Amino acid sequence: MDKTILNVSEIFYSLQGEGARSGTPTFFIRLQGCKAQGACYASGIRCDTEFESGSAWELDKLIKWMTSESIECKEITWTGGEPLDQLTEEIISYFKEKGYYQAVETSGLHSAPKGLDFICISPKVAEHVIKKNFSYKISELRYVRHKGQEVPQPKIEAEHYWISPHSDGFTINNENVKHCINLCLENPQWKLSVQDHKLWNIL
Repeated sequence: MDKTILNVSEIFYSLQGEGARSGTPTFFIRLQGCKAQGACYASGIRCDTEFESGSAWELDKLIKWMTSESIECKEITWTGGEPLDQLTEEIISYFKEKGYYQAVETSGLHSAPKGLDFICISPKVAEHVIKKNFSYKISELRYVRHKGQEVPQPKIEAEHYWISPHSDGFTINNENVKHCINLCLENPQWKLSVQDHKLWNIL
C-alpha cells in the first residue's frame, strides 16, 4: 500500500473552518478532479478552490510530509474536488492503521468507503442520488445558499445541519450571510457556518 498513488491538488496543515469541526487542526489533502463539476455549474455554484491540476503522491510520501509538519496532529480531512472519486476502503484503512482520524468532504455523488470517522456532505447532485448513496445517518450536511434560495429539504439524516453563505472567493458576501441567518432563524434545526477560515485569513 505504501506505493499506492493518489492524484493530489494540494496538501496543507491548517484549522478546519467549517461546520461542527471548525477550529480543529487537520491535514487537508485536496484530491484532484471532480465528477460532480457539471452539476455545480448547472446549479450556479462556482467552486472556490482549484482542483483540476495536481501531482501523483505515494501514500508513504503523504505520511512523511504530514509527520514533518506535525508529529502530534493525527487528523486528515479529505477534500476536493470530489475526494470519493479516488478514495477506497484500502486507502482509508492504511491511514487508520497509522493512527489517523479521517474526515471527508464530499458532494454526495458516490457512496463512501468504510472506515471514515466523519462524513460531511455538501450536496452538489440531486437529492435522490445522495439518498441512494447514504442510507444511514451521516455526520453533517452543509448546504451553500445564495440570497433568495429556499431552506434545504434533504432526504437523508445527519447529526448536524448547516447552511453556508456563498462567498465571492475569499470575500464574504454580506447579503448572502444575512439571508442565511434568516433561514436559520426561521428554521432552527439549521445552523450557520460562515467559513471561519476566511475570517481568520488562512487556508
